[in-house]
Amino acid sequence: MGYVFSLADAERHERWFSSPQGQRALAFEQELLRKIWAPVSSQRVLEVGCGSGIFLEWFKSQGHMVAGLEPSSSSLELARRRLGSKVRLNHGFAENLPYEDNEFDTVALITTLEFVEDPYLALREACRVARRNVLLGVLNKYSIGGLNYGIQKFWNDSIYSRGRFFSVFQLRTMSSRILSGAVPIEWRTCLSLPLPFFHYIHLLERIPLLQRHPFGHFIAMRIDMRCRVRTLQSPAFDEIPAGAKVSIQSLGCWRAQGGGPQIRMNG
Repeated sequence: MGYVFSLADAERHERWFSSPQGQRALAFEQELLRKIWAPVSSQRVLEVGCGSGIFLEWFKSQGHMVAGLEPSSSSLELARRRLGSKVRLNHGFAENLPYEDNEFDTVALITTLEFVEDPYLALREACRVARRNVLLGVLNKYSIGGLNYGIQKFWNDSIYSRGRFFSVFQLRTMSSRILSGAVPIEWRTCLSLPLPFFHYIHLLERIPLLQRHPFGHFIAMRIDMRCRVRTLQSPAFDEIPAGAKVSIQSLGCWRAQGGGPQIRMNG
């Protein structure tokens, strides 16, 4: 089991996102996720590690059918208060999702991989349940903020001192291992400088070129699900291997090198 938020953690998280600085950071993270994700129609969205439902509410406001999974009972209760009974909310863990294969169009993990026990297994489960995309929002270990949290954890006990951060390169490597090779991945980063400077550089944060460097504090990444098996469009035909003999009893038919189908009989 990874780190599960207590009631005090959940309430502290809520207060942060309600503050002016938290609201600015949240708006930029959502803007970047929307740009990376870019859905063209309503989707079935599962957020794994939905917390108090801040991002679930955002997904729902855009017209998507949403569901959430959360290991913290305290956070889940806050999510129920925020979203009401019309959103499916489940108690559970990212490494063992209680859903069918390809049940959702998009599975989102936003500041979730940082706190799970097994990030690789959690990402693999997300890929299993997703039909189109896995959408990640991850705190960057190679950002100024990430380095700052890494130093502070030696004397400051906070929820971030209990998590592990990732880089763009680590996320790409995990995705390639899970999906057996190179897969279409789109990513951007934001919040390149500490938040106290955000008021002065927010226009720079929106420059597309600057969002492509791998050192922003927040990584937004879209992993596209792709079938890696090429189907044979004419399954009754295939190229005849050299020297092969096909009996009429097999009712098999092979495509000769010249193009058209050809049957060879024994004898």
